[in-house]
Amino acid sequence: MRRARPLLGTLVEIAAAGASAAAAIDAAFEEIALVHRLMSFHEAASDLSRLNRAPLHTPLAVDPRTHEALSWAARIGALSGGAFDPTVGAELVAAGFLPAPAHAEWPSGDASYRDLELGPEGRVRLRRRVWIDLGGIAKGYAVDRAVEALARNGAESGIVNAGGDLRVFGAPQPIHLRHPDDPTRFVFLGEFADRAIASSSGCFGAPSAQGLRRDPLIDPRRKTALCWRRSVTVIAPRCVIADALTKVVRLAPGRAARILPRLGAEAIVIDRRGARRLGAAAGEARADRARGAES
Repeated sequence: MRRARPLLGTLVEIAAAGASAAAAIDAAFEEIALVHRLMSFHEAASDLSRLNRAPLHTPLAVDPRTHEALSWAARIGALSGGAFDPTVGAELVAAGFLPAPAHAEWPSGDASYRDLELGPEGRVRLRRRVWIDLGGIAKGYAVDRAVEALARNGAESGIVNAGGDLRVFGAPQPIHLRHPDDPTRFVFLGEFADRAIASSSGCFGAPSAQGLRRDPLIDPRRKTALCWRRSVTVIAPRCVIADALTKVVRLAPGRAARILPRLGAEAIVIDRRGARRLGAAAGEARADRARGAES
């Protein structure tokens, strides 16, 4: 059974097998919808918006899901030396990718993920004014929650795909990637079971004055949106890891090559010259050709 709904700013597709597939898919969509409500930058009542308006140095209780997603963001921020940073909301607003939140003071220019203090009992405290955006990790986190809901509700196998951030469990599924030079062309990646896959590409971004495509990925070091022509795909045990690490590979490939093996992940970077792999079994970058057939 396969169903799709618009959520998380994209089209989310869920497929499941088993006698309880229909109920499991409903439960998975409910979980994704809840993550959407909790972590929306746009909705004034979301946990994220409440944090972006919260008084400094005052603990604010958030849903355990929000706390867990923020914990993952802080962990990958620390591992990447700040290449991944969920506090670049102001830069995304300035670049026109997000609307300015209502009734929220403009953030400090030198604030970072280090200014998020994650306390016990689901509490978060801000050391400096920040605008948090979890667009770089929330889709992956929602996919993981949906897969857990499928399994918990009796699905025997399935796949959750949120606009290219996906996770497979049970029976293997074939996975194809869009080529960054021609989004209508697909590269066969292989068949995967019990793995998560996330891709990030500039091929759908808005063209810049130089002809490059600018997409909503902020380099925290330069405070600017990134322009590029390549595609990154990360394969990992969990989609929250794969989703976040696509940004680290793009912004800090040298550091990513060391982080990927630590998190049980590998990356494939595709450009017009072919493909290269990072973080494979040996934990080293190596050149390789794209495997499989194009269709």
